[in-house]
Amino acid sequence: MKTLNLQKLLHALIIAEECSLVAASKKLHITQSALTRSIKSLEEDLGLQIFRRKSTGVELTSEGEMVIARARELLEQAGQLQADSRALSSGARSIVAFGLDPIIAHHVLAEQLKGMIAESRLMQVQVKVESRSALLSLLLNESIDFFIADINDFKPVDVKDIQVEILLQLRGSFYVRNGHPLSLRKDVSRTEIYSYPILTPSNVHENTWEELRWHSSNSDEPERKQQLICPDIHVLKTVTINSDAVFASSDINVQRECEAGQLLRVDHRVSGDEDLRTIGLVTLKDCNLGIHAKDIMRSFADSLCEI
Repeated sequence: MKTLNLQKLLHALIIAEECSLVAASKKLHITQSALTRSIKSLEEDLGLQIFRRKSTGVELTSEGEMVIARARELLEQAGQLQADSRALSSGARSIVAFGLDPIIAHHVLAEQLKGMIAESRLMQVQVKVESRSALLSLLLNESIDFFIADINDFKPVDVKDIQVEILLQLRGSFYVRNGHPLSLRKDVSRTEIYSYPILTPSNVHENTWEELRWHSSNSDEPERKQQLICPDIHVLKTVTINSDAVFASSDINVQRECEAGQLLRVDHRVSGDEDLRTIGLVTLKDCNLGIHAKDIMRSFADSLCEI
């Protein structure tokens, strides 16, 4: 197969949009005969018929619909490549803005930023560490390019402009200091856990307790003593180690403290996958991210998939 010519693809796209050779030739500022030759050459290159003539103009064949869909993608990518190349060659500083929820930021942000610094890329990186609802608002306002967060109970069908890629599932539970009364108990109930102050990162509870899945299936909600919400995982771990508070966390964020014997997992009643949290990459549909934004997005996603 011959190498595809982007100009021929553009000609086909304009014809498909205008549904007329005459209108397309005027829009492209070329003669109708030149446009006809271009499309005939493209069809020969592909070995497919893209258009069929009708009394009112032209229409796409079934094969042509596929060709035009792919042509639109290729032309958009080519345009983005040109823009990125111009920015790189001119020394312009690219701005990449993205968001992470506190759990993900605590686990991967420092290592990823260290890698960016080592690569000495000419860009400005803006990181937002916020709750999922806050990150979603930033994305819809196009203040960030993408975000990675806990997407349990997230309903993307409610927001038509976004798409979600599931990256991994994290197991979580309740953690207490070594020597805590609950650390010595077996088969601890939710009522017993809630008799102590509960610490959570802000992303775990958009609706606070309703989103906490690390509990039994009992629908009777026990009375809670106190809840403290803070996006700083380090602060929450420090408070847990030095008090009788109970920390609701993903396992990956307390691995070091558990290995050191500072924190212990509560032997809590769960069933099935109730203690699993789904982590996802969220972007706007049909968005054209710059080359740096795409690289950073995939780097974060790949690092999480390796967990």
